[in-house]
Amino acid sequence: MASSQSKFYGILGVILIAGAGLIAFVVIKNRNPDAIATTEYSSLTTSSSEMVSGEVGVARGQEDAPVLIEEYADYLCGACGMVATLTIPQVLRDYVDTGAARFIFYDYPLNPGSPAELAAQAARCAGDQNAFWAMHKVLMGRQREWGTARNVSRMFREYADALGLDGTAVEDCVESGVHDAVVQASGERARQLGLNQTPTFFINGQPVVGAMGYDRMAAMIEEELAKQQASQPSGEGDEDR
Repeated sequence: MASSQSKFYGILGVILIAGAGLIAFVVIKNRNPDAIATTEYSSLTTSSSEMVSGEVGVARGQEDAPVLIEEYADYLCGACGMVATLTIPQVLRDYVDTGAARFIFYDYPLNPGSPAELAAQAARCAGDQNAFWAMHKVLMGRQREWGTARNVSRMFREYADALGLDGTAVEDCVESGVHDAVVQASGERARQLGLNQTPTFFINGQPVVGAMGYDRMAAMIEEELAKQQASQPSGEGDEDR
């Protein structure tokens, strides 16, 4: 009986010691998780201007356009998907491609390690074949399909093939993590700005949180264009007669 009790207390002691060690490890590991991220991405996140020039965001439109639209979004955000498929294509057509506005998209995966990070990479991999926006729209519109897929990279390959791209190259690009650092840096930029919800827009610096329909975004763009026009000296831009 005494021997059994000794054996029991001995095993209990080992369990307690192991448990204490595990707790200590977790506490130390998570004491300053931000320091790990800062160190890892320090070369990419020294300043906002450097991040933009370093193509952390994906831009479309003329650099000197009077209106700048910035979006921070997550590829598994339902509201982001709605905006990407219903609002942004019209904005690109009516304002960005006509020179009235410039659009910059920033990846902001809210859950590190989620398939959304891989989707962000897939869009950029398609961008290597000059098809970022086409892949972006497909991924945003088919979130439920690839978001629950067992082999998400294969789904990206199929989407790329359907777009007429080299799907195998896109799949290999995602699996190799070529664009992982820039996606992470884009997310770090959003965190530095204190953003905690997607989508978040900035229209000439004016923040708007949440989904935006085309009419609302167009109205804001028109308002900014009107401000720009009103600020110009009378007669500026008129041709000499």
